[in-house]
Amino acid sequence: MLTAINKDEFENIILPKINNNVQIQIKENIQEMYKLRCQSKQFLEIAKRGVEIAIEQDEDIATRWINQELQKIGVEL
Repeated sequence: MLTAINKDEFENIILPKINNNVQIQIKENIQEMYKLRCQSKQFLEIAKRGVEIAIEQDEDIATRWINQELQKIGVEL
C-alpha cells in the first residue's frame, strides 16, 4: 500500500469512537447522496436531450418527451 506516512505514524492516528446510531445515520445519508446524485444525472441528461429536441423539432414535442421520460423514472409533475 502506498501512503504518505509510515506505518508507525499511521498506527498513532487517533480515530474517534462514533456511536452505532450515528454510524447508521451517516451510512444512510451517504446512500441517499449517491441515489440523489444518480437521479440528478438522469435529470440533466433528460434536460439536455429535451433542449436538443426543442431546437431540432418543436418545443411542444420536447415538453411531451421530457414528461414521458420523467414518468419512466417515477417523477410526477
